[in-house]
Amino acid sequence: MEKTFGRSLALYAILVWMIINAIFMLLEVTAFNDAVDPNNSILLILWIASIAGLVLMRKAGAAIATFTLIYAFAFNAFNVLYYSIYLLNGTSAIINAVAIVYMFISIFSNRYK
Repeated sequence: MEKTFGRSLALYAILVWMIINAIFMLLEVTAFNDAVDPNNSILLILWIASIAGLVLMRKAGAAIATFTLIYAFAFNAFNVLYYSIYLLNGTSAIINAVAIVYMFISIFSNRYK
């Protein structure tokens, strides 16, 4: 994979994905009036922390980002199984699963300081 400024293009794609999710969770909590669900607030905080962690390129940041992706995957999978919301949550679950695999590979190959 091509590297730019010490980061791979896949990592930039994951960062963009996290920014999209953070914006969506912010909208969920504010504009869509779904602040009652604590998962939305938790995911918003985790997405923001994950973005900061990946930008700093530290192992702890990568670990937080991986945990966030796993938490979001579980949240999406629950919505698919329980509420039968397939399109949005199914797509998000697949993207999160691919990102989780990439993050584990990059963590175990010592790409972070």
